[in-house]
Amino acid sequence: MDYRVTTVGYMKLNTLGTSTVLEVGDSEKLTPFNYTIAVQREQAIFIQNEFRFSDYSLFSRPLLDPIIHESLSMKRTNVSPNIRVDRINMFLVNSSSIAHIGSSDNLIAQSRIKHIRHLLRERPAAPAAT
Repeated sequence: MDYRVTTVGYMKLNTLGTSTVLEVGDSEKLTPFNYTIAVQREQAIFIQNEFRFSDYSLFSRPLLDPIIHESLSMKRTNVSPNIRVDRINMFLVNSSSIAHIGSSDNLIAQSRIKHIRHLLRERPAAPAAT
């Protein structure tokens, strides 16, 4: 990796959320991850420790390497040893995301979310008398 000097004149970021990275400058390796169990209920009744990551195989499966079917070649010419950014305005960086101004050699990011909905069931109406 070619190391470069990164300069940012002004940066405004409203919210930096869970499992996120804000990196100004070079990095060898970035590995953010986010594991979430999102529960939506019509009645907001929750019990502590009701859901465990170990109950869902989604969170224990190995991360698969992508299968690339075409050859990949890249030629890069850095005309300047500097990365200069005048102004950055960001509202939100969230859920295993990266805001990175600079060079990175290796990036492995993952976000695993299990969505659960618990809806109330209505009792069927009694048949009408004839």
